[in-house]
Amino acid sequence: MKNCLNFTNTEELLCNYSGADKKLKIKYDEEIYLLKFPSEARKNTLLSYSNNVFSEYIGCRIFNSVGIEAQKTFLGIYEMSKDKIKTVCACKDFTTEQWKLYEFQTLKNSFITSETNEKGATLEEIIEIIENHQNIINKKDIKDFFWNMFVIDALIGNFDRHNGNWGILVNTKENEMKPAPVYDCGSCLFSQLSDEQMKEILNNKGSINDRVYNKPVSSITYKGKRINYFEFITSLENNECNNAIEKIYPKIDFQKIYEIIDNTPYMSDIRKEFYKTIITQRYDKILTVAYNKILTNKQ
Repeated sequence: MKNCLNFTNTEELLCNYSGADKKLKIKYDEEIYLLKFPSEARKNTLLSYSNNVFSEYIGCRIFNSVGIEAQKTFLGIYEMSKDKIKTVCACKDFTTEQWKLYEFQTLKNSFITSETNEKGATLEEIIEIIENHQNIINKKDIKDFFWNMFVIDALIGNFDRHNGNWGILVNTKENEMKPAPVYDCGSCLFSQLSDEQMKEILNNKGSINDRVYNKPVSSITYKGKRINYFEFITSLENNECNNAIEKIYPKIDFQKIYEIIDNTPYMSDIRKEFYKTIITQRYDKILTVAYNKILTNKQ
């Protein structure tokens, strides 16, 4: 399957996925995909549609490049009409008749001491549910997966990883459970910025630093406030997060990441430059700082 595809005349299926963004469930080459469209740029009045399809495509591929399983993504086009063609991201369905997805929100709602049924996530509650939920087996695997995902979310600047867009796969025929592949990465890599805004940021060191040290913050809260990736990770406050950094950091290969970005179709050169710059800066100033502190503390 190539990276550039036309999904216009594919077979459409009944879509059973939730979420605010427009999506289609399709069948292509006998495989099932969720087709995601550009979403409204709700946080940027200078932009009609966000670039979430690029973020989805690149974000998932970066996860896969470091050995964290994520859904397979492909870019293509969809002709809404003769004069309206959209760039879309096809996300391969990783569920089967046997393996069903349970979003973490579902686990939260079935946890007896959970006080809310909202998708918003607190770190304290996430850890409590993993450790104490009676139906979660392989608790260490689930917890390790969460922290590995958190580290790469920090690298790519994901501002919307909540209880409704990560989860576990449950084997309905056997007593088996495993982390679901990472999915729903459309809110990473500053998807709400226009090319013009990215060009301005690249020409301003202070603006770049602002997008490393201050934003985006995680949607996960800790001690009552949204987690600042830089402050939380470099503080080495959480040993399980430190363990994830120590394991994932050596697997980050910028040759692979740059190839993913450079080979992304339909995307402008300025956006490619911005993505490579911001990921490198976040790697150097967040993950590298934390990793070196961890090694120093072990000496």
